[in-house]
Amino acid sequence: MTQTPLVEGRHDGGFLVSEARGHRARDRGTLSGGVLIQAGTVLGRKLGGTAAFTAKAGNTGNGVFTLDATAPVQGNAQPGTYVVRCTAAAANAGTFRVFDPKGDVLGDAVVGQAFSDQIKFLIADGATDFAVGDEFDVTVSALSKVFVPLSLTATDGSQVAAGISFANVDVTLADAPNTVVTRDCEVNASELFWPTGATLAQIATALAQLAGLGIVPR
Repeated sequence: MTQTPLVEGRHDGGFLVSEARGHRARDRGTLSGGVLIQAGTVLGRKLGGTAAFTAKAGNTGNGVFTLDATAPVQGNAQPGTYVVRCTAAAANAGTFRVFDPKGDVLGDAVVGQAFSDQIKFLIADGATDFAVGDEFDVTVSALSKVFVPLSLTATDGSQVAAGISFANVDVTLADAPNTVVTRDCEVNASELFWPTGATLAQIATALAQLAGLGIVPR
C-alpha cells in the first residue's frame, strides 16, 4: 500500500535558538505585502517615524545640522537617542562618528556629505569650524510598525533587514497584526527565508543588519 508522505510545516518561533527573557525580543507589528509569510521570513520595515535633533550646549562649530526632509528615519532605525560626535576637526570640514541608541558605532559622517544608516542627515560647514567633541543628538520615536518580506530592490525601507516573522501569517488579502522578532535573540540561520534570487553577498549584508539589532545568526 502506498503511503502519502506527511510534510511538517513551519512552527511559530521554530527558528529561534534563544531569546531575551520576558519576550523582550518581540514586538507587535502590522504584516503586509500581499503574500503568505512563513515563520522565519526575514522582514524589512517601511519607512516612517519621527526624529528630532538638538545641538550639544557649548559646541564650537556653528555649522547646520539638517535631518533629511523625506526620510529621516530609515527602515532599520531604532527608538532612542543617536549621538553624532565630532572625532576629527578640519578647516571647512570635519568628521563625525555616529552611535546608535545602544552605543554601537554605525559609521562616520563627513561634513558636507549625507549620512544614511538608520537615520539620514547632513551636516553643513559654518563660519566657525567644528571642534573635536562637538555633538548633535538625534532622538527617534514613533517608528513605523509596517513590516513586509525583505525586498532587496525596494527604496521604501523594506530593502533593509529589520526583523523576522515569528509566525505563519497570510496577508494575501489584507494586512494583519502579528508578532515580529526585532532584537536580542539568537536564530538558526538555516531556517530563515530570503527573497527569491538573493545572492550570498546580499544575505550576508542582511544578516549583518540583523546582527546590528541584536539578532545573532547561528
